[in-house]
Parts: sequence; C-alpha cells; structure tokens
Amino acid sequence: MDIKQLERQVREITELQDSIKQTSNYCSTFPEHSGMVAFIIENEFISARKERKKLYLFLIHQIILDEKNAKRMDYPYVKCFGQKLKKLIIDYAYQVDDIADLEKAYAVIRRWEKDLIYHPIFLDKLRGILQPKYDQLKYQQMIVNQITQNELASNKILVQNLQVIQQFDSTYKLYLHLKSLRDIDDKCLDFNTNFDKYMMKCELEKIEDYEMIDDLLEQGEASKTFLSENICQTQIHYLDLARLGEQLIKEDFEKKDNKIEYYKSKRPIQ
Repeated sequence: MDIKQLERQVREITELQDSIKQTSNYCSTFPEHSGMVAFIIENEFISARKERKKLYLFLIHQIILDEKNAKRMDYPYVKCFGQKLKKLIIDYAYQVDDIADLEKAYAVIRRWEKDLIYHPIFLDKLRGILQPKYDQLKYQQMIVNQITQNELASNKILVQNLQVIQQFDSTYKLYLHLKSLRDIDDKCLDFNTNFDKYMMKCELEKIEDYEMIDDLLEQGEASKTFLSENICQTQIHYLDLARLGEQLIKEDFEKKDNKIEYYKSKRPIQ
C-alpha cells in the first residue's frame, strides 16, 4: 500500500460518489492494512472543516459496505472503525451545525443497523451522542421559522415598501423628470443663443429682422409651455410621494406600540 497515495486520495475526496467509491476501492484492496487506513481517515476526519466531515463519514460507510459485499470472514475494517466511531461521532456532533448533515449521520447508522454491521446497543449509543445536537438545531430552526412568520405577518410597512418599489417605480419617474429638466435647459440655451445672434445683427446692420423676431417669439412660447407642463408633472410626482410618505408614517405610528410589545416578548427571560 502506498501511504502517500492513500493520504492524498483521502484528503482530496469530494462529494461525487465516484470520488468516494474510488478511495474506498483502494482501501478495500489492502485489508491487512486496515489499522493504518482507519488511522489516516480518523486524522482527516478530526481535522476537516465541519462541512467536509460528512464526506469522511460517507467514506467510512462505503469501506464498510465494500467489506460486507466482499464477505470477508474477519471484517478487519468493521473492527478498526468500530473502535473509533464513538470518538468520531462525538466530534461530528460537536462541530456540525447543519441539521441536514446530522440527518445524513442518522441515515448511515440506520443502514448499519439494517445490515447488522454493529450491535443495536452500540448504534443506539451513537444516536444518543447525536440527539442533543439534533434537538438543539431543530429547536433553533423552529424559532427562526416562527420569528420569520411573525415578522412577515406584523411588518406590513415592509411589504408596502416592496410594493411601492415594484408598482410605483419612483426611480424611473424621477429619471424622466430630470431628463425633461435637461431638455428645458437645452431649449433655454438655444433661445438665448438665437437672441444674442439677433441683438448682434441689430447692432451691426442697424436693421430689425421681423422674421427672426417671430421665430424667437415662437421658440419662447414653446419653451414656456414645455416648462409649465413639466413643472405640473413634477409637482404631481412629489405630491404622490408626499401622500405615500404620510400614509407610511401614519401606519408606523399606529403599529408602534404593537412592535414594542412584540420585540419585548422576544427578549430572553432574566
């Protein structure tokens, strides 16, 4: 057995079934080195990050299944891992904080029980090690779900704000108003430029260009109308925002006392 190769394979296993199966097949080839294999896997299991610990539990499980299918009489891997499982499950229960990972461990234990790999009393002890952490995570999950439901039910202002963003689309309306103001500015600039040209022509040529005067008057009237329309639109837009703000403030004050009582109820009992 190449220990370096084994260490590398164990260290680099992934969640892919082929990765675990390939490493298990390599280990199963050397039942006479079961003690060394179990020692290497134990070290990787203990030192692994919490999210990778389940991979080493799956690897142990696969090695045990391979040995069962090989129908060896002495079951060296079952014995070697059986001596280490209590320590490994204690570490697993302490480190893992995902209830789904704990449920995977329970599934592995059920399979060992079904296949008569270990004695039921021993497997019950392993379940007993996992149970407190499982109960703790289940309770935390229940509290989080309860708080989430209460928050969604009580915080109508948040829901209304989301509806405002989705339906009223004030950001886009504001963009249109700013664009209109920029257009007004451009029209005013054009008017001033044309007026300056007219004044220079009057001073230099000492004549009045009535056609240009008519064009300036028409341009001025168009700019005035455009400006008036956009001022009205802007006022309507901000009046809508003001009414909406007043409504939100009113609802906030109406719910204030209820919110205070709600968050008081969430404080831990001294």
